[in-house]
Amino acid sequence: MSVPRGLKAILAKHPSDIVIVSALRTPITKSVKGALSQTHPEELLATVLAATLSRTQISPASVQDILVGCVLQTLGGQKASAAAVKHVGFPSSTTVATVNRQCSSSAYAMTVLANAIRASDGAVDCGIAAGTESMSLDYFPHRGIPWRVAAEVASRSPQQDARDVLMPMGITSENVARELGVTRDEQDAFALESHRKAAAAWEKGWFADEVVEVQARKITAANEVAEEAEVTWEAVNKDDGFRKGLTTEKLAGLKPVFDDKGTTTAGNSSQISDGAAATLIMTRAKADALNLTPIGRYIAATVVGVPPRLMGIAPAVAIPRLLSLTDMNKSDVDVWELNEAFASQSVYCIRELGIDSAKVNPMGGAIALGHPLGATGARIVATLLNGLQKTGGKVGVLSMCASTGQGYAGMLVRE
Repeated sequence: MSVPRGLKAILAKHPSDIVIVSALRTPITKSVKGALSQTHPEELLATVLAATLSRTQISPASVQDILVGCVLQTLGGQKASAAAVKHVGFPSSTTVATVNRQCSSSAYAMTVLANAIRASDGAVDCGIAAGTESMSLDYFPHRGIPWRVAAEVASRSPQQDARDVLMPMGITSENVARELGVTRDEQDAFALESHRKAAAAWEKGWFADEVVEVQARKITAANEVAEEAEVTWEAVNKDDGFRKGLTTEKLAGLKPVFDDKGTTTAGNSSQISDGAAATLIMTRAKADALNLTPIGRYIAATVVGVPPRLMGIAPAVAIPRLLSLTDMNKSDVDVWELNEAFASQSVYCIRELGIDSAKVNPMGGAIALGHPLGATGARIVATLLNGLQKTGGKVGVLSMCASTGQGYAGMLVRE
């Protein structure tokens, strides 16, 4: 089936549509000091997969394939993901694979799975696109970068782009701000608005439909592998990164993190976080057969490449390509979910795209909610569909930049 083109075609319903019947996430919490910092990525993934089964009452055997976005885990997250899938009770006939397209991993997992369903001619009709990341346990000290790559390929390459793939993400933010004219005041104002919107959404109870409770691991002994280590469990059901009452003055008082003369601070950057998310997708015919009510529909997606040193500009390249692919106008989009890797690139992309900032991240973004790498794409899917429902919108676009110079953009429709 080809990609529908134009608003009328996109809103039309067909049995072959790729529909989303569940989009859930765990709370997103601060790494190291947050409520989920001692909970393993497979435990986070198992929690959101179990909630997906519980809320939809779908038989595990109906789910043919599960793709999990992972960035930092050992062996690409395959062992952890497979363990979580089987722990929850999916049968051996349910296959598991992992996807790493950096920050867009679990969104891209959705695209891979949706395209597989479209192309299978009925052989595959139901799957889950998920993502999980414990940056507390897997980020430090190497940020997922093998030392041999740094020594043998990137640092010695005659190609500037090859050397730049190891550039710290904060420096790419500084490059965007300096070279493309984004001021510190603009960045801090954007960050403040992210926190305000996230706090307001929690106060209104808007996140209740997408967030599932986690029984978080708490280890009180100094040596967590010692036999005497005491493990307790604590219910966690709320994000802990957003700041109610944050002020411009507090943000302005923060020092730059990556460059003493720069403008990127801990306050106007996304937070290093822990969390997981999962999206259950299938054909409309399958949903009808299982008596499941879709909450959204996958339309199309695209990926683009940009210079690694200006990684953050990618949504400004990916979104026009997506709109061209679907023959849609910016005015047709009701909600834009742009991952807030840094305020610098967010401000630039919104300005470059010429989109209405009031329609961007109405429930806050990664600066306030956090950015657990491999889980962020699926988290944004849940928040986008939820935000469309809460605001009465119909068409939504999600987009994000990704380390090494890539971008993703996808389009969803609320059912």
